[in-house]
Amino acid sequence: MNTLSLTRVSDVTDLPEYPVPAGERLETHSYFKLHHTSFLESDFFKACKEIEDWEVIGLALALWSKCQLQDPVGTIPAEPQRQAWMMDIPLARWEGYLRRKISPLHGWTRCRIIGTGEIRLMNRFVTGVALDALKWKHKDQDRKSADQERQALSRLRKSVEDIGSKNLAANPRYIVMLHRWLLDTYPHGNRTAVRILEGMEYLGTTDYRR
Repeated sequence: MNTLSLTRVSDVTDLPEYPVPAGERLETHSYFKLHHTSFLESDFFKACKEIEDWEVIGLALALWSKCQLQDPVGTIPAEPQRQAWMMDIPLARWEGYLRRKISPLHGWTRCRIIGTGEIRLMNRFVTGVALDALKWKHKDQDRKSADQERQALSRLRKSVEDIGSKNLAANPRYIVMLHRWLLDTYPHGNRTAVRILEGMEYLGTTDYRR
């Protein structure tokens, strides 16, 4: 391995890991938080304002919007060709923007993606926005999962009661154990009376009747 190859390997190894792994996206989100005060007070905005390069400011905002749909969310490709394609701008024109005194890529740095090792670009401001959005996404998923579980337990409780085991239906611990058994044994199947009875027998229903 020559010196150039060794340098490249070292460069990649030393790159910071992006805090969001590959595969994490926000396809269903139609907006992201823009902390306008921080943006207007940023060195980037002030520098662009000083030279009256409003076009670069617009491109930067478009870039931040586009990266919300990338994988992982909040990153952009490291290669100018892929950046231009993402922005739907001819490559020569995009490279012209990159040569300006202040570039639309101001504040973007290379990082390594967890899971794939791909080298992409991240921005400290955008990363914070993405992490906040993911936090709320996961909270929403947890809430929906909890609601679905409550509904499943309620339906199962009624099914056990309809089978004729009112005492068991009134036992929350038993219903949860039966629910878990059905999830493990028939994760994708319907909870028919036959399957519920099978689970009740597996759990030793007669023991619970005592």
